[in-house]
Amino acid sequence: MYRLTNPHRVTLLILLVIQAISTASACAADEVLYLYGPSGPSPAIRDAAMVFGGERNIEIEVSSGPVETWVEEAKKNADFVYSSAEFMMSAFMRREGLGIERNSVTPLYMRPSVVLVRPGNPKQINDFPDLLRPGLKVMVVNGSGQVGLWEDMAGKTGDIRTLRALRRNISVFAPTSDDAVETWKTNPDIDAWITWNIWFAPLHDQADMVHVSDAYRIYRQCSIALTSRGSKKPAANEFIQFLASSRGAEIFESWGWMIPPGDSSRLAVRQDICAVYRINNDEWAEGVGKGLLRLRGLLEDYEAMGVPASEIHICAVVHGEPAYWLLEDDAYDAFTKKKGGNPNKDIIHELCKLGVSFELCGRTMKAHGWTPNDLLPEVKIVPGALPRIIDLQLQGYAYLRF
Repeated sequence: MYRLTNPHRVTLLILLVIQAISTASACAADEVLYLYGPSGPSPAIRDAAMVFGGERNIEIEVSSGPVETWVEEAKKNADFVYSSAEFMMSAFMRREGLGIERNSVTPLYMRPSVVLVRPGNPKQINDFPDLLRPGLKVMVVNGSGQVGLWEDMAGKTGDIRTLRALRRNISVFAPTSDDAVETWKTNPDIDAWITWNIWFAPLHDQADMVHVSDAYRIYRQCSIALTSRGSKKPAANEFIQFLASSRGAEIFESWGWMIPPGDSSRLAVRQDICAVYRINNDEWAEGVGKGLLRLRGLLEDYEAMGVPASEIHICAVVHGEPAYWLLEDDAYDAFTKKKGGNPNKDIIHELCKLGVSFELCGRTMKAHGWTPNDLLPEVKIVPGALPRIIDLQLQGYAYLRF
């Protein structure tokens, strides 16, 4: 669980500015295409439409929200329609008047289910089973692309008791994800929201995101399809090809969507990622050890690329000058000759919850006369930092240093 900033959005916004400048001299778009769909995928869709349209001097007008808000207009002029789940696309195809070309449906990208919690995770919700504790107030969405999501997650184990326990804790059934966002903002009594990871973006300053284990995680797709009107327009077909290309994948990935490994991904390895992180530099930033901030930033970068913390295994080996970062409050005050306790303990606790292992060099510890009782409870002791680092490298761990 941690708060996520999206550094790749900065790169993307720079790209969009460049695209806008390059087309600023055009008096009007050569063509206008009309695209409709739900709110969830719309940020990625809009960014892709801006880049593609800027290069070709085509305007792609994207209308998003609950189906009822745009379906009548879409029947008149839609060139394509996108969905946030397969059952939604199937429903679009059954609607009279939309004219979706069945053979044009193109699955694009998937996203995982997560749990959003209040900042700082005050109820200590670290995985899906924690939502079953009596007294918790959980919100789910009973519409749009989240129909049946909570039931699918609870039902993966095949144990009806999980469904019963969760059902008792559901206090809000929001009709749409947009409604759920507003409810989250206005009703602080809600402890958790079962949703997709992409809905963390509009709440990044009002929520933390908890990734659930594989036993409960669900994935659903975003897809796009041409209408009979759009199938006659080459630019509409080209836009779908752009969405499925490596450039489209990069845009979707910046919004938290999962992209397939291979040519379309900047990461060849997206599972079971192992690294040993050597910390022996006593530099500070934002009131904590700078190496700890960089370590958290590494996890945030992976998260922005769609790789959850559960797939990343980092062993932080600390020795030398910054070793006192790992002391409990009394020992920290005694070593620094200050009062107030160890300011690093919260971020270390946070990183440990994300799967980071902290190890302290026994030689450094002995040189300072520290005992195991002087250390934060999460810290492990290794006889020597360098042999440990070498051993992990020989096991295939990537080597990082601060």
